[in-house]
Amino acid sequence: MQTGFQNATYANLFGIVVYDWSNAKNLWANAHPMNSEELITAQAELVYAQDPGVPGYAPRVWAYRNTIKALNWYTSVREKLDDPAYSSWFIKFKGFGDAPYPGGKGLQQNGSYHVPVCDWYNNGTHAPRCSGFYHDQEQTPEHPGGGKAYPVDGACITQCDCGPVNPCGEYIFNHSGEVVNGQSFRDWFVNSYMVSNETLFHKNPITGQPQPIGLGWLDDSMTPHGPTEEDSNYIADTGASPASMAAQVDAYHESMNQLISTVIPLGGFYWQLMDTGGAKLNKNNVTANTTVCTSVLRSACVANYSGWNRFQMYQIPSGGRGFTAQTFTDYTAEFLLTRGPYSILGYTWGGCTNNDQTWPFAPDWTVDYGVPTDAHCTESPAGSGTFVREWTHATVSWDCGLGHGKISPK
Repeated sequence: MQTGFQNATYANLFGIVVYDWSNAKNLWANAHPMNSEELITAQAELVYAQDPGVPGYAPRVWAYRNTIKALNWYTSVREKLDDPAYSSWFIKFKGFGDAPYPGGKGLQQNGSYHVPVCDWYNNGTHAPRCSGFYHDQEQTPEHPGGGKAYPVDGACITQCDCGPVNPCGEYIFNHSGEVVNGQSFRDWFVNSYMVSNETLFHKNPITGQPQPIGLGWLDDSMTPHGPTEEDSNYIADTGASPASMAAQVDAYHESMNQLISTVIPLGGFYWQLMDTGGAKLNKNNVTANTTVCTSVLRSACVANYSGWNRFQMYQIPSGGRGFTAQTFTDYTAEFLLTRGPYSILGYTWGGCTNNDQTWPFAPDWTVDYGVPTDAHCTESPAGSGTFVREWTHATVSWDCGLGHGKISPK
C-alpha cells in the first residue's frame, strides 16, 4: 500500500508477509522527519494484533532492510549519518573529507558529479540541503518539479525532510567504518541496525512480551562495479580505485557473514537465505514437455533430495494474474508433491497497489492437507510418468502426460 497501511485482514490470509519501505509511503514521506522504519514496525503490529502466530515458531511478519544503501528515511540510519562522529561509516564524494557538507560550497557543487549533491526545493524558509556523503536520487522521495535529476519516488508535499543536516537520498554504508564510541560499523550494522528492537528483539507494545519481527528482504549488495541498484557512475563520483573497490566488497561480505552467524542462532532468517527455485514444473513451459517433466520429477522424487538442503520458496509468478483455478492447483500440487521439511509457497516482491489490486488467495490454500505420510514422492506405477505422494488428508499426484497436478481429498 502506498497511501497507507495494508489491510491486516488480507495480510493474515498468508502465513508470512514481508514489508519494505514503500509500504505507507505517502504517510512517511510527508512526516517531519521521515519515519519509514517505525511505520514498518507499526504495520507488523497491526498484523500481529489480529493473528500473533504460533509462539516459538519463526516470526510471521518480516521487515525489509538494505545492506549497502544507507537510506536516511530510516531513523536509525539518519541518526548516524547526521552525526559527524560517524562520518567514516559512510562513503563520500571524491574530493571531500569529513565535513558533511560539500566543502561548504553547497549548490555550487551541483553538476560536479553525475548525481546532485543537494536537493532542489526552496520555499523561502528551508534552503536546499547539500551533502558531501555520496548519494543518488534513484528511488528517493522528492517534492515534484525538480526535473530529470530528481525523479519522484514518493511525493513530498513540501521539502522532503530526512532531518536537518543531509538531503534525502540513497547513501552508501562503508562496511570498513571505524570504531566510534566503542562500536565498529560492523557491530552496529549487525547488532543495532539489523537485529534490534524493531526486528528480532521486538516486543508486543501492549503486553511487553517478545513478539519478533523477522528480517525480510535484505536488499542490494556491493560489487566490484559499485553498489547494486545505484547510479552507474558510483566509482567515478567517489574516486574509488580497483583496490578500494575490492576492499569495499570484502568488507561487505565480512559483515554479511557475521550477520548470518548472528541471526540464525536467534531463530531468525531472511529472504536471501532461501532457495527460490522450488517451483520447476510450472516454469519454462515444463508442463507441456512430458520428457522434461518426467526427468524433473524423477530427480526430485528421491530420498534425501539435495534441494531440501535449503529452505525452499515455491514462487507464484506475476502476482497470480491470469491464473485459472487449475493453474493454482498445479502450483499447489507441485509444492505438496516435492516440498521438503522447510518450504513455503506464495508470492515474491510486489509493488505498491493503492488497494486497487490484491493478489489472489487460492481456495487450495484454505485446505488442511495434514502432513506427508510418504517421505518423498514416487513414480507410480514405475515408468508411467505419473508421480504420487500421500498426505494425511489427501493424495497428491502429477501426470506428466497431461501436464497437470491433482489433489484428491481423503
